[in-house]
Amino acid sequence: MGMCFLAFRFRVLKGLVLFGLVVAFLQSPLWAAGLVKQNIDTTDAMTTLANYDRGFYTPQVLHLKPSGGKPIEKPYSKLLHLRAEISEFSSNAWLGIDTTGGKKDTTRGVSQDLTEDALNVLQKTFDNIRDFGGHVIVRICYDPWYNGRSNVTPDHKWVLQHVKQLAPVLSKNTDVIVALEMGMHGAYGEMHSDTNITYDRVSEAVNLMLRNTPPELKILTRTGNYSAKVLGFDDWGKDFYIEGDTFQEIAKAKGDTMYRVGMFNDGYLGTQYDYGTWGADCKTSICREEGVAWLEKYGINTPYGGEALTTAAGYQVINTPEFLSYEGFRTHTSYLNIQWNNNLIDSWKKSLFTKKDFDYDPAKVDSLTGFKYINDHLGYRFVLRESWLSDTVGADGVFRAKLRIQNVGFGNLTRKMKASLYVHGMANFGLLDTIAAFNIDKPLDSVDFMKVYSRKIEIKGADTVMTFDGNNEIAFEVDLGTYEDWDGIRLDAYLKICSDTKPDDCIHFANDVSLMESVYGPENIYIGSFVMDSRVKSSAIPYMRPSGSAQKKNAPFVQRERHNVIIRDGEKRYKANGVTSR
Repeated sequence: MGMCFLAFRFRVLKGLVLFGLVVAFLQSPLWAAGLVKQNIDTTDAMTTLANYDRGFYTPQVLHLKPSGGKPIEKPYSKLLHLRAEISEFSSNAWLGIDTTGGKKDTTRGVSQDLTEDALNVLQKTFDNIRDFGGHVIVRICYDPWYNGRSNVTPDHKWVLQHVKQLAPVLSKNTDVIVALEMGMHGAYGEMHSDTNITYDRVSEAVNLMLRNTPPELKILTRTGNYSAKVLGFDDWGKDFYIEGDTFQEIAKAKGDTMYRVGMFNDGYLGTQYDYGTWGADCKTSICREEGVAWLEKYGINTPYGGEALTTAAGYQVINTPEFLSYEGFRTHTSYLNIQWNNNLIDSWKKSLFTKKDFDYDPAKVDSLTGFKYINDHLGYRFVLRESWLSDTVGADGVFRAKLRIQNVGFGNLTRKMKASLYVHGMANFGLLDTIAAFNIDKPLDSVDFMKVYSRKIEIKGADTVMTFDGNNEIAFEVDLGTYEDWDGIRLDAYLKICSDTKPDDCIHFANDVSLMESVYGPENIYIGSFVMDSRVKSSAIPYMRPSGSAQKKNAPFVQRERHNVIIRDGEKRYKANGVTSR
């Protein structure tokens, strides 16, 4: 428990000061101090949030050398796409090509073990990203400076050796790594333009990386076909159907690995096939609907994204914010390249968003661009929609809360975070009217924000059904302890979700956070207030359990309006809704 009192206080005089507060409190019926609905701002402020494990990324290349390499000192952005290349460790990689009529030799890398110097440079780069307060999507390949050169991958044994050497470094940095795009093979690390690539080789390399890294590291391949092969599918057109018997058998055998393997898409939305990412012949390849259905179910906490492209001539146009406002929720799209395709990105910035999506309503918001809609909805986006709290914490220190939190983003949280309750209060005590501060920080071990899911869209034949709108109920109970000195003084409660290893890495909610509501920054979301009274037990205070818009039987409805408690007649309320008391 983190607790501090910042004042010297005189108990006798303090008791006189608080006498009026205590008497006023006793005048209220005891049951009125149950679970109280708080008067909070429940709207989405529609600001772009500083949650840097999702959103638009900026690419940056890191050239790893056998010796004398230099780490990235200044990351280009808080969400970085680290394109680390190990071309100097592949005899097939052309580092320099003779284009001057024989005046210089063509130079190649040398297939060899990764050196300690190269691995240290990679580690130092991760350290610098961490110190910068950023996160990183990692891709490693043999394409020199990511120039799109073909046939650069070394013999397969060296790929496997390099995977084993890279795994310990990647394992140490899962706190900043959003995902590993398992490149290794081909031009740009995109698993194409290389005669050394086969599905079996890619599968062996990815599975080796899976075995040598912790489950926190999410691993993505370039296409659904490659991911299917990694997971043990061979006849994709027949077996890669999530409701089929073969799929279910493989999913059961793979267990949690099914939720760890995903894909990245660098042909995103360019055609109805995403430039070959999805197949056109569903008998021999994974087509879009089968792939999207797979991502919707098994990529629920796995990052998905890549590079969105302009539409090729003669193909269906789907690279619109309006299309993403549908499919983005199914694929849980969480990141895109801010630089490519720049023409498409510019068109999103110039076009207005034409659909209504919760608070993002073009009829209510002037100049709501498609880019802003996409930027704000990549990954998760949490909005506190309703809060019910204990009005009083008694002698046993029990504090209860029930929150309704809506995730309006395309995706979900993809990494484990620590939730905690923060309680803060200020009061004047003593002859000198000294200001005292009250602070408690309590972990909420039972609260898992990876399960605060976004909306769910279900496809049933030709019908599209919205089966879940992203509303999640979270209930918890906390022992705050007892502090008689603070009886009768109203305390503010905040919820915060932060990284275990990076205390400053916290989730920002989409609610409007004013100075009065969050004295400790926007990462602390205000959920309401309560008082302490050491003369009663919290367990003796009725627990008003809200359930949707209706109450159990005809219980009185206790609601807080700012700092006033309003007790509404539950009998009258129920009769008004056509319900007969029992």
